[in-house]
Amino acid sequence: MSKPWATFHVSEVAKGVGIDLRISGEVKESLVSLLQSKLKEITRNMEAKTLDKDPNRKTLDDPSRTRLGFNRTRGLMIDEIVNVESVSSAAVVAANEELEDYLRSILISASEVASSEKVGTIKQRHLDLVLSSSETRNDSNFIDTAENANKEFHNDSLHPKFEVLTSVSIRNLVKQFSGKKMENDAIDELVLLYYDYASDIEYNLQKHINRGDVDRIRESYQKFEQLMMLGWMRRVLKIASEKADAQGSSIIRLDHIVAVDPWS
Repeated sequence: MSKPWATFHVSEVAKGVGIDLRISGEVKESLVSLLQSKLKEITRNMEAKTLDKDPNRKTLDDPSRTRLGFNRTRGLMIDEIVNVESVSSAAVVAANEELEDYLRSILISASEVASSEKVGTIKQRHLDLVLSSSETRNDSNFIDTAENANKEFHNDSLHPKFEVLTSVSIRNLVKQFSGKKMENDAIDELVLLYYDYASDIEYNLQKHINRGDVDRIRESYQKFEQLMMLGWMRRVLKIASEKADAQGSSIIRLDHIVAVDPWS
């Protein structure tokens, strides 16, 4: 039977969560009992959810999310320490929490930037914008800084009017180009790819204009014209149709679209 936490340790933990008042001995004892009861509840619920998720699992897990690997983080921290000899479990947990908060923060900001471009994929340029903005930010205005920087860029961009695609128009194009039917998930993915590709063209065109690179400007315009004349769509659907044929499928599925490199 495992021993519960020491009352002194619980009071020290209380200081770490912002409790500066003194805690009586009786209250410390009560807190230990409360924590034990709460841990029993947490453990039993976690065990049930772990087995619901994976009935064959032999180790208690956090079924609500995937976390950074404890041992991998600890090993990386050991590589960095200089003036102490080892890394405690508490230090690893704290580091992982900070890392996951950081990951969440930059991904939320990058997704806001991607959404402002009306694309469904976080691209390297979105992350670069967030990271460059973060160099001069305070934590409270991290997202606002990235969004404002992105808006400033787009206020100066050309905003070409790309063809508006719907599921109906996509289905008609599929029949016209390949004579096949297409899964709804595949249609959704194709629309996302179309607007991601269109966004890349706009971004690169503006970048080349700013640099005065005439050859690259001409190349971007050619891609834009091809997109408008549905040349890009024909190519993607042709390749996806060929992949469906190779698998003996009369329907273009999501995996056939995902397998196509739209930027090649």
